[in-house]
Amino acid sequence: MKPFDIKHSQNGSLKSIFVTCTYIRCKSFNVNSLKKVIKYFGILIILLILFRGFLYRALVNYSKVGARNHITLTDKNLITEIDTQTDERKLSIEEIISLSNKITSERLSFTFNKTSSNPNVVSELKKANCIGYSALFNSIGNYMIRKQELGDNYEFNHLVGELDFLGINIHSLFNSPFFKDHDFNEIRNKQTSEIIFVDPSLRDYLRIENVTSE
Repeated sequence: MKPFDIKHSQNGSLKSIFVTCTYIRCKSFNVNSLKKVIKYFGILIILLILFRGFLYRALVNYSKVGARNHITLTDKNLITEIDTQTDERKLSIEEIISLSNKITSERLSFTFNKTSSNPNVVSELKKANCIGYSALFNSIGNYMIRKQELGDNYEFNHLVGELDFLGINIHSLFNSPFFKDHDFNEIRNKQTSEIIFVDPSLRDYLRIENVTSE
């Protein structure tokens, strides 16, 4: 082999080695970068899940635009279930709210189809939109308040509202009548005027216990 050929062969080998090393380093860099992205994305998801209630209350506000009449609970099967779960115990208002949410979630699943808003009907149908969810939650809560003889202290009120996200009315973005408003509840302390706001349909799917309303 001529000296030129040897030199050319050596240069070719060096270039090949250089390209191979560069490829390995780039591949290693890409894999490590991907791992970091996945790691940070996973941490972000976990934080969003853990602080979803705080974030939702900070970003979304419920504006009251109306109210619906209270409907007395008459479903005997549901009344029996409530009485069995309370078992004659004395309950705090927090326990009443929690149990009202629990039973509502167990009884209903959300539907976009037209359905009844009567709590005594939807509890049997097992399907409801936000109106039915709020109506059932409201009737269960007020039933337990009467049962616990707390009527002089507390009341559940069924409200109609609009949702604002960072000051933007969400409902204005939709043309469908289905999204013209959204139902939720207020639980009012008659003695102190303290109010807790609950969105039963939101709570069922995102486990956000209370919301913000101004």
